[in-house]
Amino acid sequence: MSAFRQILFVMIALALAPPAVVRGAIDTATYVGGSVKSIPLNLIGTLDVSERGELRFEYGTGTFKLPCNQITSTAVTQEEARRILHRVKVPSLAPGKKKETLTINYKDAAGVNGTLNFETTATQASTLLETLAIQKATPETSPSARNIDDWWGDKYWKTVRNRSDWEGGANPASQTAQAAPAVTK
Repeated sequence: MSAFRQILFVMIALALAPPAVVRGAIDTATYVGGSVKSIPLNLIGTLDVSERGELRFEYGTGTFKLPCNQITSTAVTQEEARRILHRVKVPSLAPGKKKETLTINYKDAAGVNGTLNFETTATQASTLLETLAIQKATPETSPSARNIDDWWGDKYWKTVRNRSDWEGGANPASQTAQAAPAVTK
């Protein structure tokens, strides 16, 4: 195989590979402290905000779940820069790999305040903050929150399902129709 074909093959393989494979590993987070006693200190796992509206920390065989609506505040603190002779700051050669501490404050279902502290990369911390803000801003639309039998067209059309509402006058469209004055000629 010629050198050009080898380079072309490698470039195509890298373009099709997922970014996590190219980076070498999935972004990991280290639990560095907080009020959760079930997670040991300095435990490494993955931190993710799922579509179900919960923060998940998966480590080994365990998983810690926290609903996003219980999160009260989040903050990111940067690690102190390395110094030579306690005076000269050493710049990071890989700025995307710089470590930051992500602090999550929450109030659990019992009303007790808690804290989670994770050490993550700077890019992962900013991504998690944005995702948590989006999850907290969107209202929860779970099937349990709304009635399964409701249909949006019930307030506009008479059907077998909503016959009692139309006959009883509980529907706003039927009330406007009944309240209109009769026109005489």
